[in-house]
Amino acid sequence: MVPILLYLLLCLIWGSTWSVIRIGLVGVPPFLAAGLRFLLSATILFAIVYFKRISLRFSKEDKVAIFSAGILGFTGGYAFVYWAEQYISGGLTAILFSSMPLIVACLSHFWVKTERLTTRKVLGILIGMAGTAILFWTDEQLSAQKIAAMGSVLLASFCAATNLVTMKKYSHKTNIYILNACAMSIAAACLLSLSFFTESYREVTWSLSNLTAMIYLAVFGTVIAFICYYTLLHKMPATRLSTLTLSFPIIAVWIGWLFLNESVSGKTLLGIVTVLAGVSLVILSPSFKKIPEGVQYEG
Repeated sequence: MVPILLYLLLCLIWGSTWSVIRIGLVGVPPFLAAGLRFLLSATILFAIVYFKRISLRFSKEDKVAIFSAGILGFTGGYAFVYWAEQYISGGLTAILFSSMPLIVACLSHFWVKTERLTTRKVLGILIGMAGTAILFWTDEQLSAQKIAAMGSVLLASFCAATNLVTMKKYSHKTNIYILNACAMSIAAACLLSLSFFTESYREVTWSLSNLTAMIYLAVFGTVIAFICYYTLLHKMPATRLSTLTLSFPIIAVWIGWLFLNESVSGKTLLGIVTVLAGVSLVILSPSFKKIPEGVQYEG
């Protein structure tokens, strides 16, 4: 029951964050916004670590997990997403990011060899790729900037997928508070450094809305969400956990349409349905097989 509740909570929180990121970017450059989000999150988590008196000793596997989450999961994934949401809607970002299970399935088969690709999974991947292609052609006057933004989201999805598969292998014994606190500190340092060298602060404008968005993203979208996420990572296979992304387009498109006046075209809906159909074939395959014991990971 607890894993189900955590799964549903993550769907609701992360389904909303795509639109909240857009609000947080009003008046604030992307890398600065993302960096400050992780700085606040890391501060909260280190306070929890201090009061819970958790040891700061790390094994080799802990270090791999922390750097994977910090560089791939948080820095890479969120830098690409924040930059992209300057030019495309939160709904479209969530739709493109929902390709993550397809990437996880491929990495799990070819890289860490914990899950095998079946004919049904391959078909699902091809359908998902077709859906992504439809999304790239949703606007007849698609600008180079928008194409770059959409490609950036796919890079974010690849970073997140690679991190998920890596974490599945190395994070079994890593304390989730230590993992997130250290990884988010790395991300904050990287993103704020990137911001310092690439962004201008002359036109930064703070408001109640973007400050509220940042606090929501830091507390709910980061601290609470990633504690739930890495808890679930130890309880289910990587590909199945990545199905969280299936809920993102539905929630994000609905919130964007309802509160941010984001339009939804017929081609966008077709792209959503096609991507979700492909991903569903991959993760709902009845022939979900694992590598024999001694090689497979827990979960």
